[in-house]
Amino acid sequence: MSGKSGKIEKELEESKAYLRHVKRYVQVPVHRFAAVTPPELSLLCKGELSALGMPDLAITEAGVEFSGDLSACYLSNLWLRTASRILCRLPAFRAGAAEELFHKVCGVPWELWLNRTLPLHVEAFVEHSRIEHEGVVADTVVAAVRKRFMLQKMEPPGRWKSDQDSTAEPASLEPLKQRMLIHLKKNQCRISLDTTGAHLHQRGYRRRHMGAPLRETLAAGIIMRSGWRGDSPLVDGMCGSGTFAIEAALMGRHLPPGLSRPFLFEKWPAFQEKTWGYLCRKARENALPHSPVPIVGIDHDCEAIAVSRENAFEAGVGEDIRWINEDFFQFHPRDLGLKPGLLLLNPPYGLRLEGGGKELYAPLAIHLRRAFAGWHVAILVPDRSLAVIMGLPSMRFWTIKHGGLSVMVGMTRL
Repeated sequence: MSGKSGKIEKELEESKAYLRHVKRYVQVPVHRFAAVTPPELSLLCKGELSALGMPDLAITEAGVEFSGDLSACYLSNLWLRTASRILCRLPAFRAGAAEELFHKVCGVPWELWLNRTLPLHVEAFVEHSRIEHEGVVADTVVAAVRKRFMLQKMEPPGRWKSDQDSTAEPASLEPLKQRMLIHLKKNQCRISLDTTGAHLHQRGYRRRHMGAPLRETLAAGIIMRSGWRGDSPLVDGMCGSGTFAIEAALMGRHLPPGLSRPFLFEKWPAFQEKTWGYLCRKARENALPHSPVPIVGIDHDCEAIAVSRENAFEAGVGEDIRWINEDFFQFHPRDLGLKPGLLLLNPPYGLRLEGGGKELYAPLAIHLRRAFAGWHVAILVPDRSLAVIMGLPSMRFWTIKHGGLSVMVGMTRL
């Protein structure tokens, strides 16, 4: 029995030592993070991070960088509406040859960062460096990570295979994998670890969709860029899958978009479950019980209304949105007693392009002038020429990427 007891005591001591190392190298230090976001959303994302109290903000090519401990990582994943994912930047180092890269990567305590049970996906980007091939960089890093685990007498994580990627979007989140990004520029190596998992636009509520839906991050960005602060009515005039209305309801109730989905950082050895639980609990407690203003979603397609309603209930805002199965051209806000607020319009893709848009946008402009005087409006249009067709006053334009194409968001007050 004494031998067995001694083995248990040794394992406990090793476990305690491991936890001390996790705390020292991962949990306590201040790290550099990057909120990855498209260029058109960077300023909005920076504003969100500032509101969360994140220090050392800097807009970069990838998005917005900031500093903080692991709780900053948790908060940004939980609350950011316009970011795509959150990366943790590890300290940069010189790597002028594959041997040097292997040696230095092997010296990083990966056993404190990576989950041994989840596959590791490594992406490499090389620019003006002595190691010219991205494949060599990726293979070298994978080999070094494996070597590090074996030196610690631990089973290393397997390598992710491209055929494991899922196309089941948006009904389910993509399969969980650990993503490591290697940037080698002028022989300087920077390693970034994904903390998010599935893209942040995957809030977890969109079980069904209609056509090519607007990404949730983009919808939130358009609402924010339009100046809506949850203090006036909001109408989603051609709601499709209900994304605009649902994102507005989440904003209006001060509910974080990441409250109902899993994150990769929850699988990290350094995951602080109590801290994460506290942040989620505090967010729920501080949320408003219902939307402070009317939010309305309209679509002529009864199936779109059914899909939108289902998605809204999945998002926890099912009681905050009024869905109306009606042709938008027959809708008048005064019929609901709505005061002027924000009108959002994302015309179906086919209608945006057919006949140059004249068949849709000319009568649409007439209806807007008649029914929505005093309202702010944001409408997706293929190009600026449609502003001439619509003839709306003082329209401002914002270029975004939607479905791989450049689309204009026209904004004005009627």
